[in-house]
Amino acid sequence: MAVEPFAEPPKPVSSAFERDDIELVKLFLAHYKDVNGNWFTLETRPDVAERNKPAVEAIAVAENGLRLAIEHTYIQPFERQRSDDRHFLAVFEQLRTDSSFKVPNRFYDVLAPAFAIPRGVDRRDVAKCVRDWFVSARNKLPVEGQTWCVVPGLTFELKVLVDTMDLPETDGVVVVGRILPSNGSFEKVLRTAIKKKVPKLVEAPADQRVLLLEDGGTAIGFTKLTIELDEIAKEFSDLKKIDAVWTVHTTSWKSNGDALFVYVWPGGVREKFWIKDQRFSEQKPAGLP
Repeated sequence: MAVEPFAEPPKPVSSAFERDDIELVKLFLAHYKDVNGNWFTLETRPDVAERNKPAVEAIAVAENGLRLAIEHTYIQPFERQRSDDRHFLAVFEQLRTDSSFKVPNRFYDVLAPAFAIPRGVDRRDVAKCVRDWFVSARNKLPVEGQTWCVVPGLTFELKVLVDTMDLPETDGVVVVGRILPSNGSFEKVLRTAIKKKVPKLVEAPADQRVLLLEDGGTAIGFTKLTIELDEIAKEFSDLKKIDAVWTVHTTSWKSNGDALFVYVWPGGVREKFWIKDQRFSEQKPAGLP
């Protein structure tokens, strides 16, 4: 599946806003091409037209008649997320929101373990240590891949995983997230979603099938998704009938219009494209959420 990540889309996305899921599908279609260079246009919404049985969210069609079925689902990263949000965001959110941390043409996904910030510590001191560490480390990290780092200067050990990749023709992007707890809660959530969504894709009248997993907290990680999907495919054969699984990171989609689409399965990360949804600028049109 070849994608030109930063080429202009063949047509703009309508300013009218429907449900989040179908809007993300529209954004995906506005930038996606298959291996033969086919663009696809949204043709039907089976989930709206079909009320008597489960149906996919979208069927798109290429000029040559090739049909693409797309199904979206939101993945909850872990239990008790909200109880950890206050501590995590006070320390790490600065890396995402402060543009001075960006490096042109580079993408950084900074992942800390869930519940890594102990109760009782001064979060301002921890935030300063994280800021100083990232400024020093960002240009020393590999161009592509994952690196474990220890944040220095703290009274406790804080290990973070940094996932880096090229992001050409951009000002650079930094996102932050959490590494999932080891209690298996995410694996259960993902399995449930796959077993619910994949049968609809398999039954859809289409030549190609794409499953789009939305991660609203960048807590999952690309490699984690690939590994878990490989495991699920061993026992759930219908997953192998899907042409591709993509993930979309929507942490800052509605705050500043940024959405990152990444191909994660089968075969691991391949293509990616970063979308700037102009509908979510600082001056939002009336009617947008």
